[in-house]
Amino acid sequence: MTDQDPTRGYEPPAAAEAPAAPIPAEPPPMPASVVDAAPTTPVATAPAVRPGRSRVRWLAAGLVSLLAVGAAAGATLMLTADAGDPDVLAWTPADTVLYAEARLDLPGDQRAELAKVMAAFPGFDDQAAFPVKLNEALDVLVGRASDGKMTYQRDIEPWFGGQVGVSVGPIPSSGEPTAARAVVVVSVKDAAKAGEWAATVLAEADATIRTEMYGGVTLTTITPPSGREMAPKEAAWATFGPVMAFGDVASVKAAIDTRGSAGLPTLVQFRTAEAALAGDRLGFVYVDSAAILESSKALTGAAAEAMPRLPAFMDQLQVAWGAMTVRADGGAFVVDTAAPHMTALGPTRNAESKLPALLPPTTVALVEGHDVGATLQKAKDLIAADPSLAEGVKQVEDALALVGGADGVVGWMGEVGVAITVDGDKVGGGLVVTPLDAALPQRLFTQLRGFIALAGGSSGLTVTEESYAGATIVVIDLGDLGDLAGMATGGAVEAPDDLRIAYVVTDEVVVLGYGTDFVKAVLGARTGESLARTERFASALNLVGKAHASLVWLDLAAIRGLVESQIPADGKATYETEVKPYLDAFDSIIGTTTPGETLDRATLVIRVRGD
Repeated sequence: MTDQDPTRGYEPPAAAEAPAAPIPAEPPPMPASVVDAAPTTPVATAPAVRPGRSRVRWLAAGLVSLLAVGAAAGATLMLTADAGDPDVLAWTPADTVLYAEARLDLPGDQRAELAKVMAAFPGFDDQAAFPVKLNEALDVLVGRASDGKMTYQRDIEPWFGGQVGVSVGPIPSSGEPTAARAVVVVSVKDAAKAGEWAATVLAEADATIRTEMYGGVTLTTITPPSGREMAPKEAAWATFGPVMAFGDVASVKAAIDTRGSAGLPTLVQFRTAEAALAGDRLGFVYVDSAAILESSKALTGAAAEAMPRLPAFMDQLQVAWGAMTVRADGGAFVVDTAAPHMTALGPTRNAESKLPALLPPTTVALVEGHDVGATLQKAKDLIAADPSLAEGVKQVEDALALVGGADGVVGWMGEVGVAITVDGDKVGGGLVVTPLDAALPQRLFTQLRGFIALAGGSSGLTVTEESYAGATIVVIDLGDLGDLAGMATGGAVEAPDDLRIAYVVTDEVVVLGYGTDFVKAVLGARTGESLARTERFASALNLVGKAHASLVWLDLAAIRGLVESQIPADGKATYETEVKPYLDAFDSIIGTTTPGETLDRATLVIRVRGD
């Protein structure tokens, strides 16, 4: 594998007047202010072996406790907010290929915004009592992770600073799990207490512990007992500056080497990714996909020759990086993503969706995209440009010539969506398309209907027509195909006795659905009530913007009602008391993607019920 350059895209801190010199293998002593923050109590260097069952569980328990706090405390309202980049980011190694962060200190407006969201959940309506309830919950989590040896309030809260960052380093060239690079960086408000906590955890582990000085920092190295093949050969931890780091030795040393000013935030690519999603956040994820792809190629080494080669066009569908933030805003959880614009398939037009106005108000799920026909055509041209795939593409085109070629099959498609409706106990669904030229789908379906007629009664299919709302609905009865599906799957698939597919083609919409109810509901929405006119959908859409390239909508409240009707009687009581109160808090999910000239963005909003 080609060695990764930790300083790729590196720029010196703004205060520097000239580029910084490369960081030496054995860095100079840590500044006094940083060294003073390290724990002063020395850690025993002799193996610590205790009687009873293996104490390595204690080491795992310590880590699980810390991560459990990171997961559960995401809802906390009691920690002091502090806007700006977290301390853990400043000390993250520059050769990081995957970085995940939890801002449990609730920066900026996240304290107030999260309070609005959490008020929908049981036990959180009284904000004054929230800190007490949260501490009790965290005590339970930490207690379970440590077999009752620790609690959050007694052992972790006194030193925990509310920030957690996880960094995954370069993919190891050996491919061995024990060679993986990763470090967890946690902010601390009392370094001495943090060191005492870590020392207590390690003292209970059946591992060899030793200390050394590295860059003016006391580095504690842990060697697990022999015979544990999946365990890292060595791990390490240290407190320095405002953080504590735990991971493999190389990664902890790399965190120390940053000095809090030469780490991941100094890379141009990372700064671009973070700036694309500016603002206060609860969580953040960054992926250096280009570095991961390059490392993966090198990892295969000589074996790559024997492996099937990926089509050349796949390289044009790669992006250099991706980033995501999670925040609370307007009484909802909001997930924002950003990545460099994918130019291979050309620009995509952002516009207001037409399909919601063509779907009934009983639509509980919709996934749709714009300009689908044009995008599929571009994808076909991209694949055909690969010499190894050109012949296969030609064979497909020759086959499609019977029904008008690619233009006749997909070229007429504008917006394309898959929708599901729930009306009482009736569930419907199907494909809904806005045609660019209604004559093309009409000819396509007429040809397909002709093929069925040519097959005659031997096919087991029958075709009928019925008029509805000024349109002609064509119904195809699949006959015994449902029984055949059941036989082929050993009874795993049970198709209804009246398995029918219906379609209709109009100037406004083309519908292909299960049965006629869904098709009729779509035809009725053209002049009556529609999904777009419902208050819940309209208000949700305002949160993500009306102009976009794709959209997803999930009516969680309606879907939950459908699922509840299917719960067996013997599980109803447990569901009502232990599950429903929490699921009941969620209202809906809506998301959109909006490609741009340089960046492609997406927003997903998870709404909770209001007062």
